[in-house]
Amino acid sequence: IHNNDTERDLRRLTVGRKNWLFIGSEASGDVSARLYTLTASGHRHQLDLWAYLDDVLRRLAGGESDLETLLPDVWAKAHPESIRTYRQTESLVRAAKTKARRARRRKLAKR
Repeated sequence: IHNNDTERDLRRLTVGRKNWLFIGSEASGDVSARLYTLTASGHRHQLDLWAYLDDVLRRLAGGESDLETLLPDVWAKAHPESIRTYRQTESLVRAAKTKARRARRRKLAKR
């Protein structure tokens, strides 16, 4: 079991921490944290981030009260045209290479 995805996401956070040190105020820190959470979740769900954030922020500004529909996984089901399929292909190719490399290592370890 590995946690490479989680470590990669945390690396973005720790690199940005120094940049966010002087973000302005406590309220702006909360807003930034929420926005970062939205973008990280959208990225993890392979969404076109511009389309996702544009739609979500417009709906929130318009008074949308059903926040459940704005979650990345629910939003992706309603907007399949905004899922980055080229990233899914890259992910499948990377997973196949990793699986082959691990099989090769196991084979060498048995010798």
